[in-house]
Amino acid sequence: MSQIHASAIVEGDVKLGEGVEIGPFCVVRGDVTLAEGVRLLSGVSLQGPVSIGKNTIVYPGAAIGYEPQDYKFKPGSATAGVVIGEDSILREHVTVHAASNEHTPTKIGNRTMMMVGSHAGHDVTVGDDVVIVNATLLAGHTVVQDRVTMSGSVLVHQHCRIGRQAMCSGGSILTGDVPPYCMSAGRNMIVGLNMVGMRRSGMPKEEIEAVRHAYKAVLRHNPPLKEMCAELAELAGHSAAVKQISDFIAEAKRPIVPVGGRKSQGRD
Repeated sequence: MSQIHASAIVEGDVKLGEGVEIGPFCVVRGDVTLAEGVRLLSGVSLQGPVSIGKNTIVYPGAAIGYEPQDYKFKPGSATAGVVIGEDSILREHVTVHAASNEHTPTKIGNRTMMMVGSHAGHDVTVGDDVVIVNATLLAGHTVVQDRVTMSGSVLVHQHCRIGRQAMCSGGSILTGDVPPYCMSAGRNMIVGLNMVGMRRSGMPKEEIEAVRHAYKAVLRHNPPLKEMCAELAELAGHSAAVKQISDFIAEAKRPIVPVGGRKSQGRD
C-alpha cells in the first residue's frame, strides 16, 4: 500500500507502485509513474511525464520534469519528459529538466547519486553507477557514461560527453569530451587516468595495463584527431577497454579534452 501525506498534492494520471511514500508538501502532477518503494521525502515537485524506478529516494526541494531552459521550447509543448532508474538517490534541491523533444526523455540511470544542488539539463543522459557531487551542472544534451565520478562544482558544456569510468576533479570546466577512464582537472585538461576507479571496479589487470599503454603511447601526445583514431584503432584489437576509448573518440562531435590542457583536437 502507498502512503500519501495529507498535505501532498497528487493529481493527473499518477501511477503508484507498492510501498510508495509521498511525504509532506510534495506536488506530483501529470503523467507520473512511481515504481515500487519510491520515496519522495518532503517538498518534492514532479511534473509529468516522469517515470521513477523502484527504491529510488528523492530528497526535499528536488524538482523533476519541469520545462527545459530552451528558448526554442514553447511553454506547454509536448515533451518525452524524464526517466529515472532504480535504486538511485537524488538529494536536496536537485533539478532534472524535461526533454526538449517528444521521443527521447532526459535519463538518469540506475544506482546513480545526484548530490545537493546538482543539475541535469534537458535531453541529458546519465548512465548507471554515476556519482555527481554537489553543485555540478550538466548542460543540455550532455552524456555521462556508466561509473563516472564527478566531483563538486564541475561545469559541463552542452553536447559534451564524459566517457565511462572517467573522473572529473572538483571545479573542472569542460567544453569538450573526456575519454573513458581519464581524469580531468581545471579548464579542459586531462591530467591522467582514473587508476583508483579502474581497480575498485574489478577491471582485470591486463585491461588496466592496456589502457595505461594507450594513454602513454597515444593520448598524452595529443596527436591530430585522425592520427589519434588510427593509432587507437590499432591498439583496440587487443583490449576491450581500449576499444571503448577508440570508439568514443571516433564518434566525437565535440573536441577531445587534451592531456595537459593543450589545444583541443577538433574533427579535422
